[in-house]
Amino acid sequence: MSGIGPVEGPGGGAPSVNPPLPSGRWAHHWQVRRAALSVRGRRTLTAATAALAAIAVVSLGHALRTPEPVPDPGPWPAQVTYIAYESGRLQPKPAVGSGEFGFVVSVRDGTPVTILSVTPSFEGLGAEIGPSVPLTVKQGTSRHITIKMFVRKCSGLPLDVDLPVLDVTLRNTRAIQNQSFIFGGGYPRDLSAFLHRICRPTPADGSSAP
Repeated sequence: MSGIGPVEGPGGGAPSVNPPLPSGRWAHHWQVRRAALSVRGRRTLTAATAALAAIAVVSLGHALRTPEPVPDPGPWPAQVTYIAYESGRLQPKPAVGSGEFGFVVSVRDGTPVTILSVTPSFEGLGAEIGPSVPLTVKQGTSRHITIKMFVRKCSGLPLDVDLPVLDVTLRNTRAIQNQSFIFGGGYPRDLSAFLHRICRPTPADGSSAP
């Protein structure tokens, strides 16, 4: 038999349908969740703001901090060292190939200066300094030194010297410098006499040039 009528449930009667939850429960659940998310977000934002503020304070402190002063290294050794010629003396025989020349070394300022070496500018000449190097001269003091010259080879040596040069290596707490000192006055005359005596002797000298 067929027909049209209401659909009945399994036990007969009204159809089985799940009733909807009250709308107020979902609203309350969403408000609680949103409040929790809002509190978490505020905490995160507060923490991030505090971190940025701390970084800004540290950066500002570094920017405003007064830099530590750099220690003054002092003057260069060649700027404060002065060498003056005193006198020359030829060695008597048999040390005919050498001569002694006196100088005064002064240090005007800065830390002590140490003389490491003294070399004549001419290749045919050798030199020894006394007192022996390294020789230190303190600020505001002077030292008398003797440079003993000896001829290694006359060939190429200018016998009539105009402005002889001594190459001196100096050291202080700032640097090591090679400085050339040019001498006028009595040193060119005495050095020329020494070179003439060794490399172009007179018959009275009785010696031959090396």
